[in-house]
Amino acid sequence: MASAPTRGTVISSSVLPDDLVLTRSSGGWHFEYETDGPHGEKASSLGTLYLPQGQAPEGGWPVLVYGHGTQGLGDANVSWTGWVGEDNTGDQYLAHWLDAGFAVAAPEYVGLGTDGVHPYLNTHSEGAAMIDIVRASRSLSDDLSTTWVTNGYSQGGHASMAAAEMAAEYAPELHLAAVTAGGVPAGIADELAVVTPVLQFSQPDLETYLAFVLAGFRAARPDFPLDDYLTDTGRRIVDLAETANYFEMSDAVADIPVGDLVTRPLATGDLLPAVREHLAVPVDGYDAPVFIYQQAYDMVSPAPFTARLVAEAEANGMDVTYRVDEDPAGHAGWTDGLEDAVAFASSRV
Repeated sequence: MASAPTRGTVISSSVLPDDLVLTRSSGGWHFEYETDGPHGEKASSLGTLYLPQGQAPEGGWPVLVYGHGTQGLGDANVSWTGWVGEDNTGDQYLAHWLDAGFAVAAPEYVGLGTDGVHPYLNTHSEGAAMIDIVRASRSLSDDLSTTWVTNGYSQGGHASMAAAEMAAEYAPELHLAAVTAGGVPAGIADELAVVTPVLQFSQPDLETYLAFVLAGFRAARPDFPLDDYLTDTGRRIVDLAETANYFEMSDAVADIPVGDLVTRPLATGDLLPAVREHLAVPVDGYDAPVFIYQQAYDMVSPAPFTARLVAEAEANGMDVTYRVDEDPAGHAGWTDGLEDAVAFASSRV
């Protein structure tokens, strides 16, 4: 789907104050820009651009679009104000990219700090936000190249893969040189398929994830009769997911059995096919080489689903490099693939 002519237009912008500039950045902007909603309708996302230190090379800095991981669906969960500081993992993570000579553009995604509920993990709107921030950033700085790469973990990995499939048609004036993605949530519908009323135990991580996914799906597909699958308790928890962060959600579901959220198995009826359409990770159409990194013991984005994604992409002729780590931290080992991701992208710009 080609983008509308105004996608990437900056709606408003402000220069970053000193206390919000990353330690390895020379400065930048915070801004709102036009992008696509879940069905190609006009929407907007917040974004932040950080410039490297030093003189831009001839042709401009290549752009690293960084997709952040799950924070929550409410406006209070925007991520950019919490990255700064030498002891901050986010600051130091992005420092690697800045020191490697990339400008860093970080979208918040549609609905996080902008109008409407964030359609969590919607493939089209995430991919569009990743692409349109390059357009917006280039209108703010003359020191940026048309060449860009992606990076992201968890939700950000999902957004990177979405952008990989969309980029060539959606923004042919830009050159996507490399895609890097970690902890890609490639099997969400399969995970939801196990949810049934007979699960009479509490599992806060699963229930929080379930609530976020269903709240995001409802935002993208308000026409779908989701309430038919939810008990009164389930509707209350999914409503809460529109505003609460991950920790607040975990507390809210701590004593609620998984099965008490649903009226029937989620695998029945039309729900899972609709959810798959909403958040499917593409397995073809990549217009750039892809590097995927995964934790073997990841319980949030399990490795077997990622391995299946890679196998299907390779069977479709896609250029995919796959790395698996065995960090006991599992999904929390999100920085393990960073150096390889930077090297992979740097060698292709």
